[in-house]
Amino acid sequence: MDGIIYSDFLAALIRRMSAMLAARNEPFARTAQVSNRKPSGDRNAVVLTVSPGGGGTDTLRTGYVTVDVYTRDEGDAVDLMNLVTALATSRGAGGMVDGKPFTRAELNGGPNPDFAADGWFKQTAELEVGHRGRNLV
Repeated sequence: MDGIIYSDFLAALIRRMSAMLAARNEPFARTAQVSNRKPSGDRNAVVLTVSPGGGGTDTLRTGYVTVDVYTRDEGDAVDLMNLVTALATSRGAGGMVDGKPFTRAELNGGPNPDFAADGWFKQTAELEVGHRGRNLV
């Protein structure tokens, strides 16, 4: 069996989620910053981080991603989280799950409100994401 190389699936998820949110009409979504760390500014934020766990077979691997949403309005936090999880699990043309590299995405936990000590409203959820690698040779 040839070796399998996997891309940085978190970087791909951040890029694609940024583009998907920027194309939306909702003000809380259009201006949201998507990253792997909470920004210091005053913009709404979607923070995606890799969680422990996962594994792979052949060219497919499973990864877990924690999704944290921060906004200054509680309703916007709920709405933005619901939109992010819907976009992350969307399939087909224009969707997140299109085989390049994402083969599946499911909500594994949440969304739930979470305490944010700095005056922001926070929602958190967990995604299970399947992504494809390629043969090294």
